[in-house]
Amino acid sequence: MNRMKSHALRRLVSRRAVLRMLGTLAGTGVMAPAHARWVEPYLPEVTEHTVFLPDLPLEYDGLRIAHLTDLHRGPVTPEDAIARALSATAALDPDAVVLTGDFVHNHHRDAAPLARLLAEHLRPRLGLWACLGNHDYGSDAARVSEALTRFGGVRVLRNEADQLLPGLYLAGIDDHLRGRPDPAATVAGIPPAAAVVYLTHNPVGVFAVDRRPWLVLAGHTHGGQIRIPFTAPHFPPGMEGFPLIAGWGIFDQARLYINRGVGMGMVPLRLFCRPEVALFTLRRGDGLPVPAPGLAVRAFRKARRVAGDLKRKF
Repeated sequence: MNRMKSHALRRLVSRRAVLRMLGTLAGTGVMAPAHARWVEPYLPEVTEHTVFLPDLPLEYDGLRIAHLTDLHRGPVTPEDAIARALSATAALDPDAVVLTGDFVHNHHRDAAPLARLLAEHLRPRLGLWACLGNHDYGSDAARVSEALTRFGGVRVLRNEADQLLPGLYLAGIDDHLRGRPDPAATVAGIPPAAAVVYLTHNPVGVFAVDRRPWLVLAGHTHGGQIRIPFTAPHFPPGMEGFPLIAGWGIFDQARLYINRGVGMGMVPLRLFCRPEVALFTLRRGDGLPVPAPGLAVRAFRKARRVAGDLKRKF
C-alpha cells in the first residue's frame, strides 16, 4: 500500500513539474515578443574597450572615441530608441564620435531630422565623423551626406582620410555592397607612421587594411538583431563566409570591432541583442584589445569582494 502511495505521489510531482515547465515555456513565448518589441530596442548597452595602437603619439594616450552605427532613422526604428543611444553616448563625454553608416532606413528625407538630433545630443571637442552604409546609398548617398554635414556638422569620409590630430587619422571607405569602395584612394594621404582609425560600414572592409596595425570599426550586422539561443545568427547581404557577426576580431595586424548598432532592419525587434554604444580608449602599444567586463561580471566580482571582506571580518 505504501508503495502504491509513493508511486502515485511521484506521478503527481512529475505531472506538476511538467505543467510548470509548460507554463514557463508558454509565458516565455508570450513575453519574448513583447520584450523584443517594447523593451530591448530602448535599452542601449555601453561597452568599453582599451585599444593599443603602436603608432599612437604619446600625447594622445588615453584619447576616447565613441562609436555608433546603423541608426536606421525611418519607419522601423523609433526615434526615441535613437535618442536614448545618443544620450548614453553624450554621457560618456568622448573626445570624438564616429558613425559607420546606415543613418537612414529607406529615404534620404530622414537624414536631416536625424542630423539635427545628432547635433542636439553630441558636441565632442574633436567632432563627429562618419562613413556611409548600404541603406544610405540605396536612398541617395549625396543627399544623406549633405544633410549630415549641413544640419549635424558631421564630417563624412567617402574614400578619404583626414587628420583628427597630428599623427592620428580617421579614414572612411565607401560601402562595399552599394557604394564604390576604393581602398587605395582612402589611405593614399595617410603618412606611413600615423595611427589610424578606419571606418567601414561592412566588416569585409577590414581585408583591405589587414596588414596595418589599425583600429577598424564596422557595423552592418546589427549583431544578428534577433538572437535565438542554439541557432546560427543571421548575416546580412555582402558578408557571405565572414567569420564574425559582433565584437572583436584580429585580422593579421588589424583590430576589427563590429558594433551591434542602434536601429533595426526589416522588423522592429531586438532579442538577446541590445543596441550598442561602444567607447574606445586609445593607448600607445602593441597589445590585443581589452574589453571592459560587462555588468554581470562586475556584479559577480563585487559580490566576491564583499564575501571576502565578510569572511575576514567574522
